[in-house]
Amino acid sequence: MFPLRLLRLLGLLSGLAILSALHAAPADDARAALAQGIDEVSAVLRETRDQSDLITTLDSLADKHFAFTTTTRLAIGRDWRDFTPAQQNRAVELFSRLVIRTYADRINGDTQPRVTYGSPTELRADRVEIPTTVTSAGQTYAVIYRMELDRASTPARWRVYDVVAEGVSLIANYRSQFEPIVRRSGAAGLISSLETKLAEPPPPATN
Repeated sequence: MFPLRLLRLLGLLSGLAILSALHAAPADDARAALAQGIDEVSAVLRETRDQSDLITTLDSLADKHFAFTTTTRLAIGRDWRDFTPAQQNRAVELFSRLVIRTYADRINGDTQPRVTYGSPTELRADRVEIPTTVTSAGQTYAVIYRMELDRASTPARWRVYDVVAEGVSLIANYRSQFEPIVRRSGAAGLISSLETKLAEPPPPATN
């Protein structure tokens, strides 16, 4: 479904995407929150060797720090409004599990990435994007994190809702896969497709 080269790249960066702030803050504090989250997740990647434990840990972090409802809604696009509330919840659950499992299968947590942070740019009220340069294992990547302020949390916190790696948006890439399925088979078809994908064994690791 997802180009292998991009999966490997995003897999390396997956832990970096599952991040949040502990405190509500202006745009500059979103950058501080991103740095804090990267340090937290990178430590987990280095310390967790068992793949099933890693997936469980990333799942816990994602639920806490990644705005998967926003991510799923934007990946599905305008057809989201035709999903029932139960279908929306199920789609978010399955999509989050798929992203976490896909990226965890391609993580090499042995190397601490070096991340250089640019200045946040405000996209709209409560949304910013933060450009970064990530260097790991001798390779350098341009990665943009898009974050939104989750005011429903107490205290409010910044959460990542999209990652753009080397110009390719996670949301846009999945939308190109989801839209034909929804057009053809509706919400039930997409949910069934996600369930089928999750039931498949993970691909073998590729160096």
